[in-house]
Amino acid sequence: MTLSKIWKKTLAIASFSLCLSSYNAFAANDDPVSEAETRAAIKAVNDEIASLEQLITSQSKERDELQARLRDTDEAIALANQALREAQASLDQRQRQINELESDGFGLERRINDLQKTLETSIGVFSVLKQGGDLKILFGDSPPQDTERNLAYFNLLLDQQLDTIDEFKMAIHELDDNRANLAIAQKAQEKVRISLNQTRAGLVSQRSEQNSLIDQLSASLARDGKQVTALRADSVRLNNLLAELLKRLARLSLEGKFDNFATLKGKLRAPLDGASKTHFGQKRERGDLRWQGWLIPADRGSSVRSVHYGRVIYADWLRGQGLLTIVDHGDGWMSLYGHNESLLKETGEWVTPGEIIAHVGSSGGAVEPALYFEIRSGGTPVNPANWIR
Repeated sequence: MTLSKIWKKTLAIASFSLCLSSYNAFAANDDPVSEAETRAAIKAVNDEIASLEQLITSQSKERDELQARLRDTDEAIALANQALREAQASLDQRQRQINELESDGFGLERRINDLQKTLETSIGVFSVLKQGGDLKILFGDSPPQDTERNLAYFNLLLDQQLDTIDEFKMAIHELDDNRANLAIAQKAQEKVRISLNQTRAGLVSQRSEQNSLIDQLSASLARDGKQVTALRADSVRLNNLLAELLKRLARLSLEGKFDNFATLKGKLRAPLDGASKTHFGQKRERGDLRWQGWLIPADRGSSVRSVHYGRVIYADWLRGQGLLTIVDHGDGWMSLYGHNESLLKETGEWVTPGEIIAHVGSSGGAVEPALYFEIRSGGTPVNPANWIR
């Protein structure tokens, strides 16, 4: 190990110790914990996870580098998915604007047509009234009272038609503005559409890079005979994370009216539709390791739902789990959602039962899109089959 690496590791450990002591000082305070303090405490714990990971010794420098690249790729895919969601939302908004403008334009065109018919009818009436009118007045063929009445009616019609002409001009102006705004909205829509297609193309490239890295990692582990060692290290890493979260966040109780998690056995809705390809306690492919949760295959991008009310206490990438969300349900109960392609909730946010918190992916080295799901009590895995209805 070079002097530089030793110095970096020393700094990491020192930083971690400092954060731990500051948290202990926080926990020793008996004053009520505010929402802001709770969020800050959870964020501090999550910030320290990077230091925790640095303290776990890797089996291979090559695999270390591949894992780092895999993390970068997984996070790039998550960002691309976020950009896609935002672009699609913008596109939908533009389309609604275009639909409204087109509808307004059709209404203006109908209004202009009606006004034009009114003006044409009025011109015909004027023509009838004016036929011989001046001569009749001159030669006295029309009684004065009839003439006065006809002139008054004529002037009234004239005033009405002047108003109609002004309304007609205004409608024409509004239609011109409508068409100009429609052109601007369509141009903006096309720009968003191009950006959306570029993001999708980039996402395809990133997923290809992800698959390549997963293949390289698998080949490296097979070549060195380290598959079981890697799986065991991933399990240790996850257990360490959960142990730290439980220890550090024990004082931060959940607030609000909701059912206690322990009373919901057999009543929870599954986080994802579909059957698990693994069973709790089932022996894994290699070694003496066993599955501690469910691996549920699903289409990439499928919605992942929270099984119960709680607070997100971890939303980040973890080796072996990829993009991982952990929800604290109170009294030591937690639910874990791993291998996601994108996370929709940030650390400290509240979630409700059935709320979408992530999208299915293959981050963290999964060979196919799937959700890895666990339920834990005090850090100990329990069989999800006993809790999900």
